[in-house]
Amino acid sequence: MIDNVGRQVICCNARAGVSLKTIRHLLIDQVLPLVVNLRGREALHATAVATRKGVCAFTGPAGSGKSTLAASFVLSGYPLVCDDCLALSDGAPIRTLPGYPGLRLWNDSVRALGASSRKLKAVAHYTTKSRLTDSRRGDFCSTSRRLARIYLLQRTRAGKRAARVLIEELAPMEALMGLIKAAYRFDTTDTAMLKRQFHFLAGVAEQVRVKRLVVPDDFSALADVRQAVLRDLSGRPAR
Repeated sequence: MIDNVGRQVICCNARAGVSLKTIRHLLIDQVLPLVVNLRGREALHATAVATRKGVCAFTGPAGSGKSTLAASFVLSGYPLVCDDCLALSDGAPIRTLPGYPGLRLWNDSVRALGASSRKLKAVAHYTTKSRLTDSRRGDFCSTSRRLARIYLLQRTRAGKRAARVLIEELAPMEALMGLIKAAYRFDTTDTAMLKRQFHFLAGVAEQVRVKRLVVPDDFSALADVRQAVLRDLSGRPAR
């Protein structure tokens, strides 16, 4: 149960056998992103990492590889900003607010990344995903940072594994529609909230470059994807 201003969240009942780990996951990964919207702030369904050029965020449908790509950045020394919920602050420039240190990954992603089992924790009783955590200093960005880029992540279709990494400019309207699709909404019938959110996201699209990132459906391409993103952030042409 959530009060009408999003200041109090109460778990009224939990089915027998549901662990605190599962309840915690549902709270921080499902409920709180919607509460952010209820409290008058905006967040995107995106995973983000911090770079020297600013924060870059990856958004896209479930299963598109947002967390796996972010984990490859983190394991290469780039601090994590958030997994799945990117809270944003209004103003100029648009800034990101940190989430929590942890990434949720499927087993095949864990194996491909070579992540240590000592850094893995179960997410919930109903999923085989694991939460990748790392206590090393610098692996998590705990401060507000400038948002430099938003990438709409898209995998190449099956049968095109050899395709190269593509980063494409988006028309302003296409960029805005991508952000609208990725936004969290507590009450989709709240017209005042929808208007507020539309104007906010329009401002984000004006200030932050939003691009399409097309990646091969192949774990071995992760290093190439990282390099393409870093080149793009630095303003260098793709190879």
